[in-house]
Amino acid sequence: MRLGLWCAWWLAALAAQGQDVTFHSLTTAQGLSENSVQCAVQDRRGFMWLGTQDGLNRYDGSGFRVFRNDPQQAGTLSSNFILALAADAQGSVWVGTGGGGLCRYEPLTDRFITYQTSDSAGLTDNFVRAVFCDRRGRVWAGAGTGLHLLNPATGRFQLFSHADSRTDKPRRNSIWSIAQAADGRVWVGTGEGRISYADERTGRLVPLANWEAQNPVLALAATPHNSLWVGVENAGLYQVDLRSGRSAGFHHVPEQPGTLPADAVRALLIDTQQRLWVGTTAGISRLDAATNTFVSWRHQPGRARTLPNDRVLTLYEDRLGLLWVGTEQGLASFEPRSNVFSQPLPQHETGAVWALAEDAARRLWVGTQNEGLIRLDPVTDQRVRYRHNPSDPTSLPENFVRVVLPDRQGRLWVGTQGHGLAYLDPATGRFRRYRHNPADPTSLSDDNVRCVYEDRQGRLWVGTEGGLNLLDPLTGRCAVYRNDPRDPRTLSSNYVRCVYQDRNGQLWVGVGGGGLCRFDPRTGHSRIYRADPTDPTSLSSNFVRSMLEDAQGRLWLATEGGGLCCLLDADTGRFQTFREPQGLPNDVVYGMLADGQQNLWLATNKGIARFTPRTRRFRTYDTRDGLAQDEFNAGAFCRRLDGTLLFGGENGVVAFKPTAVRYNPAPPVVVFTGFRKFNRPARLDTSITERRQLRLGPRDNFISIEFAALNYRLPDKNRFLYKLEGNDEKWIEAGNQHQATYTNLPPGHYTFRVRAANNDGVWNPSGAALSVVVEPPWYQTWWFRILASWVVFGLLFAAYRIRVSQLLALERVRHNIARDLHDDMGSTLSSISILSQLARNHQQRNNTEQAGALLEQIGDSSRRMLDSMDDIVWAINPAHDSMEAVTSRMRSFASDVLEARGIDFIFKVAPEVLEQRLPMRARREFFLLFKEAVNNLAKYSKAEMAAIRLEYENRHLVLRVEDDGVGFDVTAPAQGGGNGMTNMRSRAAAIKAKLEIETAPGQGTKLQVRVPLK
Repeated sequence: MRLGLWCAWWLAALAAQGQDVTFHSLTTAQGLSENSVQCAVQDRRGFMWLGTQDGLNRYDGSGFRVFRNDPQQAGTLSSNFILALAADAQGSVWVGTGGGGLCRYEPLTDRFITYQTSDSAGLTDNFVRAVFCDRRGRVWAGAGTGLHLLNPATGRFQLFSHADSRTDKPRRNSIWSIAQAADGRVWVGTGEGRISYADERTGRLVPLANWEAQNPVLALAATPHNSLWVGVENAGLYQVDLRSGRSAGFHHVPEQPGTLPADAVRALLIDTQQRLWVGTTAGISRLDAATNTFVSWRHQPGRARTLPNDRVLTLYEDRLGLLWVGTEQGLASFEPRSNVFSQPLPQHETGAVWALAEDAARRLWVGTQNEGLIRLDPVTDQRVRYRHNPSDPTSLPENFVRVVLPDRQGRLWVGTQGHGLAYLDPATGRFRRYRHNPADPTSLSDDNVRCVYEDRQGRLWVGTEGGLNLLDPLTGRCAVYRNDPRDPRTLSSNYVRCVYQDRNGQLWVGVGGGGLCRFDPRTGHSRIYRADPTDPTSLSSNFVRSMLEDAQGRLWLATEGGGLCCLLDADTGRFQTFREPQGLPNDVVYGMLADGQQNLWLATNKGIARFTPRTRRFRTYDTRDGLAQDEFNAGAFCRRLDGTLLFGGENGVVAFKPTAVRYNPAPPVVVFTGFRKFNRPARLDTSITERRQLRLGPRDNFISIEFAALNYRLPDKNRFLYKLEGNDEKWIEAGNQHQATYTNLPPGHYTFRVRAANNDGVWNPSGAALSVVVEPPWYQTWWFRILASWVVFGLLFAAYRIRVSQLLALERVRHNIARDLHDDMGSTLSSISILSQLARNHQQRNNTEQAGALLEQIGDSSRRMLDSMDDIVWAINPAHDSMEAVTSRMRSFASDVLEARGIDFIFKVAPEVLEQRLPMRARREFFLLFKEAVNNLAKYSKAEMAAIRLEYENRHLVLRVEDDGVGFDVTAPAQGGGNGMTNMRSRAAAIKAKLEIETAPGQGTKLQVRVPLK
């Protein structure tokens, strides 16, 4: 009885060992900072955090962000040696380091807060091996001196240690692992080998009774039944009942399948299905609770998608049920169940496979390239191989088998690469051969057989590279149908690739290079459908590989280079095509099968694609999903009676049930992961992941926003759409690129949105959004525009005022001219008119003397009037605005007046004076004042010498007129009874000049006029 139980246990363990799992590895080649992954945790947002011996890594499915210590930068990690990780409900990540104490990552600020022995937080050791967040959200840290509980209110730690602590037992309080039992107590495993719980009333660690301390307890895992799984270094695995204290051990037994693969247990995990996973130095194992045996997985050298290394350091399960394994040679993730894509025959037994079929007895027939024909009995797993024997004419004609077909009579038809057709007699195990005979027109048309098809009438159609054959199995005679270039009703090509009969009995023939033929066996005539590059509704390719009819009666065609085609209307020759732009992974489709849900499964050069005609969507499966290969072979496809689909290729046979293919319904979380300016990371005061708005300066004209979809099931199949509202009119398809770049954005407010789909094409409808504000340059800001508008308004107002001032000045000039003309000319002309009348009266009375005196007076008045007119015209002429013109006129006037009186004079002008300008009004008043002074000098001074000087002093124009004449008493009445001095003073006041006269009887006269200049 005991032997029978042992045998049953051994067989179960052996079967379990054969289960296949697909591992997806991440190493330094993909960006991991270091390959020894000590710990792993997933934070609240969904990022995966990985601790290594050289830095902390945050993984987002697209790449790694590495955090390291930088002594010259505040807020970085305290140490690069990461030993433990934990994530709390607030989104923080707690990091236990080797020698750097405990760190807390704050996602909002993207910085680390450090707790060390040197500060006042109460941490007693900087070597933190274990970090744990309990169900109440409290943080526990296990260090070399005991267990620490952080008080969130005070920010200080409470230390728990054993009451019997001894200095000669340094590992007694060294905490290596932490777990929380079902009753809420927090348990620790120590370096001494103890298992203790933290008594919060006494602040002590209380050892578990009846537990014998052994080697360090490296791992603890709590069950819902208040028991603990305990992993002990080099001493195996134990299950401890915390109520009774009883324990049971599991150990490695050499040469005994199903036992623990190694006693060095490094990591433990109880997954969401309450299965126990064990990480050892010999790979990972899963405990089968029914048999108490272990299913194990180890690194397999030379094979892809295996565990990267056997020395396991940590185990973790994420929120989607994916398991993560940290080893000394990198990290691996996997689905904790068998690979749905299996291989019924190992690749080394088959090599490349070109033909597949299932007979009525449900035996699988496999036609290979070099290994002949293989028969597999799925019940007994028995294999029978048929090979070519040159000395046996009843053996397989050739080892390269291209076609296998079990017919309804129980015969197995085998088409070879270049040695014709044969059928296997199941009773004798011998083959009967059919070859091409050039001398016999009824023989097989060609030895290169590419398809064999049995229609509903039981007729056997054989397609070769030399035409289509209707074979009579009894006589071996063939009716051969070939292309006749002179007859367009014959087959379009002799290279026959596939034959298919639809539900209406119509026979369809797919040919290489000739398109599709609708063939009538009664007449041998064909209706030809060819590809027309100018007609998108024509056949997509002239190379048709396979055909099938769906439940709706639609004929589907797998083509070489034209993707998938559906015949919509046979009469008009209208097709619908699905190619790579529509989601097909590759336009070369070798084989096609339909499942029970009417999905089409297509074998291509880039994996197997599932096409759903109802939604017209593709989903591609490749080696990343667990396929043995991405490239398949023509003709190697088969649907078994139980619904299993099989496809063959260079690496053998792939088998799967479509209903078992995993579907990931969870839309991925979309996050922002990076922001760059001019292709360099930009530092922000708030993490880009937590940020809701970006403000850009006017010179930030080259930016990149990075994003990720936190789906770790085949993350390289994640797809993205993004759009910058306000700039992009439509969503931009980014494929698996996780970055958007923009240049020269105009100032304004934008919203950047990104959506993502997971590996099965499930989209997150809301995605993530980020407000982007591009600040305008200062000359485009609102305040500058307001200021500029006020400046413009001010300039317009100033221009208006200047124009008004000019108009007023012009009006004043006109008024002055009118006044001068009225005062001087009017009065003079009036006096002339009166004097003329008087002179006429005297002349009529013959008073000649009186008339002559009056005429003399009239002449003097006329001359004065002419002088005044000349002065007015000269003053308003723009050509005389310069001081050079003024001084020239002054010199000319002085010369005329003084030389006429015999007075010598000098006239000097300083060079600085010629650079100045006088307004028209000031120029006229200044000149008239000068005339008055010179006239007075000439009339009354009796001088022999005079001096006239013009100088520029302290922004003043200075006129000095001196003579050596008789002088006068300034207090005495004016000579001649005139108004000369009064006019001079009024003119000086009009131009705001200062007039000074120094004179006395017998001492000459000095006159000075100081005119202010602007």
